[in-house]
Parts: sequence; structure tokens; C-alpha cells
Amino acid sequence: MSETAQPKPSFSAGRRWLIWLNTFLAVAAVLALVVMANYLASGYFKRFQIDADSVFKLSPQTLQVLADLTNDVEVTLFFQPDGDNKEIYGLAAGLLKEYQQVNPRHVHVKTLDYTRETGAAKELLSRASLTALTQKDFVLFESGGHNKTVYAKELADYDFSERLAGRSMYVRRSSFRGEMFFTGDIYAVSNPQPMKAYFLYGHGENDPDDNKPDHSGYSKLAAILTDEINCPWQKLSLQGTNQIPADCQLLIVAAGAHEERMTPAELAKIAAYLKQGGRMLALLTVYSGLESVLRSWGVEIGDSRVAEGNRQYSLSPQSFLTAEIFPHPIMKPLAKDGLPLEMIFPRPVGALQNQPKIPGAPEITDLAWTSSSGRDEGKQTGRFPLLAAVEQGVIQGVNTSRGGGTRIVVAGDSDFLDDQVIDSVGNHTFANLALNWLLERPQFMLNGLGPRPIKEYKFYMTPAQAQAVQILFLAAMPGAVLLLGGLVWLRRRS
Repeated sequence: MSETAQPKPSFSAGRRWLIWLNTFLAVAAVLALVVMANYLASGYFKRFQIDADSVFKLSPQTLQVLADLTNDVEVTLFFQPDGDNKEIYGLAAGLLKEYQQVNPRHVHVKTLDYTRETGAAKELLSRASLTALTQKDFVLFESGGHNKTVYAKELADYDFSERLAGRSMYVRRSSFRGEMFFTGDIYAVSNPQPMKAYFLYGHGENDPDDNKPDHSGYSKLAAILTDEINCPWQKLSLQGTNQIPADCQLLIVAAGAHEERMTPAELAKIAAYLKQGGRMLALLTVYSGLESVLRSWGVEIGDSRVAEGNRQYSLSPQSFLTAEIFPHPIMKPLAKDGLPLEMIFPRPVGALQNQPKIPGAPEITDLAWTSSSGRDEGKQTGRFPLLAAVEQGVIQGVNTSRGGGTRIVVAGDSDFLDDQVIDSVGNHTFANLALNWLLERPQFMLNGLGPRPIKEYKFYMTPAQAQAVQILFLAAMPGAVLLLGGLVWLRRRS
């Protein structure tokens, strides 16, 4: 019997080794391309924001601050991530991740869970001059020995309307204020500038030191200066021989219900301060005498008080929302987000009428008005101006020893920024923006950094629709998967 012939191999041993070598080199080349692509992408990448309304989208102003940043900024989220403020933590962490992505070289973000890392938590509290672990749930910004802290309770605005109406026990977060604080704090710690504000006292003014039971104090306005703008403050009396200090970059005058008139000597000191390039926030519910000084700057304050006749804006017989907001660096973020101000029976404030335009004269801008249904105590109806801003650059030949032009913000209402009302609608944001403008922090700090609305979507279903959805998710969909798996199994067996 002849032996069966063995088939010849299709490839020689050398050819097989060559194929293996070629395959290895191809795989190595692909891996090398992947590594190189990832290396290039890590340094040269382009990120796109898909959701235009996202609370994580950074404004051009923030991008400019981050692009100009040359100092390292350490950002610590001092939170229990799954604690009582987990929603605020999630929003803050997501937004700060965007900051770090824009400038990973100088912005370093980390989370410190104080329930698990107690040693590191105590060290951070000591470094930031905070007292104890009772101070928690905040974001700390540090750079070059300077630090700023923003607490979780400051990062959101809340809508109590559903709860007050008795329709729900749920209090909804209406907006997130993270970018307002984070950008300002990064700028403040990386570009520390000496600033000082003074609250005038001695005539019954609203007190920045006193959190009064009737909430008529100005402790929250003072906190905006220290916590949000990094501007220290103290109280100042101009009685006797006292003068406005040379380091005063902002004078705050709040003439409340118990105000006494200033003396001619005090008014002369304020007038001289303004001519030297001073800055002033004047909140004048009652006549104080300062009206004559403001009139010389082109601002008129009416004697009668104003109310709103349009029910759309009226909140009570004396309090109402501003109906119109006018273009100005202070007001643009409020207009963009549709945030009116709540005013409390104010005096009208606006530019003097029928004044000839003189070159170099102060520029007066009305900031907000009532609707056409506004009315004063004299029963006159119409539109009334409520706030005004005055600006005048450095005048040649005039001694502006304070280094810049004059800026003034005037309101005929000291109550709308007191502790009881300042957190209403856009009042807090207005205070922050007005103080920034008066202190002349960079312009990019003012435009567009208002609260970001938090959108909430509700689905309403009848009981039958809810039952149908429940059956769909609990029975139909899992059943379809099981049926498909069973059919595949039967097909394979056959």
C-alpha cells in the first residue's frame, strides 16, 4: 500500500515569521499613533460647550481673568460630597472643573471631605483663620498668602413661592451664583489691591455693625464689602474736626428713618471729598442735607415718596418692583437675567431736567424707573426715576488726589439694601455690582456675571399615565429583553 501524500504547507516558516513581524509592527505603529495623538491632545485641544444655557458655561469675563492669571490659585471644596449640600457641591465642583480646564497650570482644584480627613480639615481651618469644624461647606481660594471664602448658603438663590402659597413644602433653587463669586475671588486673591470703605454715622444712619431685630441694619451690605469684594470697612463720623481719611475709597451714606440733618461743615467735607475724585453710595430715604451737594453734581432727589400703581409690579402698598432697567455697567447683568429691584416707598431720584450740556460736566445715568402707573404722595401719576449714577473723569487743573474721577450712586431709599430686603430679587446683586463699579474694579468684573438660572422641568401625568409608565419600565422593557434572550437561546439550540 502506498502512503497517503502529505499536503505541502502554504507558507514557509520564514514567510510565517515575516507575517508575524509585519502584524507586530502594524500594531506597534497604531499604538504609537494613539500615544502621539493623546500627547498632542493633552496640550492642544478644543472643548465645545453643547448646552448654551448650562450653569457650567464660563462667561468671556471669566475666561479673560483665567487667561491673564499668572499666580497659582489653590481652590479647596471643603464639603461632605454626599451631605446636606450635595447639590451645591455638585454645581460648584462642576463649574470649578471648567475653571481648571481653562487654566490647568495655575488653577488647582481639590475636594477636602472634612468627615474623613479631619487632620487636613483642621490644618486648613487654621491656615484660613477659621475657628472650628463647625464652619463647613464652603469653597476656599488661596494665592500668595491671601484667601477668600464663599459658603454654600451664598451660592444659590431660592424660590419660596410654592411653599408660601401652600402648594408644596419644597423650596426650589432658582439660580446659582457660583461664577459671580468664583471669578471675583480668584481675581481678588491673585491681584490684591488696597481698598477701604467708610460708613458715615452720627445722625441715626443704618448701622453696618448691628444685626437689629427689625433687620434695619446694614450687616449684610457690610458683608458684601468684606466677603465678596475683599474691601475692609469701618464707621466714620465727620463731626468736629474729623476729616474723611486719605485712604477712603468709598463713602457710604445711608439716611434712614431716624436721620438727623448734617451740619454745613460736614456737607462741606463731603463736597470737597467728591471734588477730589471721591466715590460715594448715597441712600437717602429722608432729607439729610446731602441733597444740595448732589444737586451740584446734576442729581435731583424729590421730596415726596413714590409707590407703584401697576399690580404687575406692586408687592404691597409701599413696596414694589422696578418696571424699567436702563443700560449701565451696574444694571446690565440684572437686565440680562430679568432681575428687578424691590424698592420700599422711595423718593424719586434722577438727573436735573432742562440743564444745558456743558463740556466736561458729570455724566448722569438713570438706572431704574417705575411703570407709567407710578404715583407720588401728591397723587401725580407717571414714570418716576428711582436710582441714578454719576461719573466724571479727571478734570484738567483740578486736584484729584485720590487718583481717579468721581463716581456716585444715589437712591432715594435706604431700606431696599437693609438686612430685611437686600436678599429680595436682584437687590443683593445690585449692591455687589454698584460697589464694584464705585470702587472701579476692572470692567470685566461687572458685565454678565449675574446669577445663572437653574432650570427645572416638571412632568404632569394622570394616575392612568403614571401606571402605564410604571408598567413600561418595570414589566414591558425587562420582559422584552428576556424574550429576546430566550429567542436567541432557542435559535442556538436548534
